[in-house]
Amino acid sequence: MTRELGSRLMAGLQLLGRSLMLPIAVLPVAGLLLRLGQPDLLDIGFVAAAGQSIFDHLALIFAIGLAVGFADDSNGAAGLAGVVGYLVLDAVLHTINPDINMGYWPG
Repeated sequence: MTRELGSRLMAGLQLLGRSLMLPIAVLPVAGLLLRLGQPDLLDIGFVAAAGQSIFDHLALIFAIGLAVGFADDSNGAAGLAGVVGYLVLDAVLHTINPDINMGYWPG
């Protein structure tokens, strides 16, 4: 009984670890974008905004990554990439023009 429980627990922890790998893979890119856009380095505001948007929505990215990882087919990497792409696009466009409304496509 304990051997079966231990193997089920280990399988669950391995699934959790695999689920966390995809959102964690986004963090180095976000850090690089944030640092490269800072005023003391390249001073490109929209690059810094792109990196900051990923950090601002980190909870959402981890929630989607965990949901995709625990799904039966684990085929949701495109869903996570789509959310990250939208968040970056939204932050970059708001840096260029703060009055833009991304809730309405023509802006």
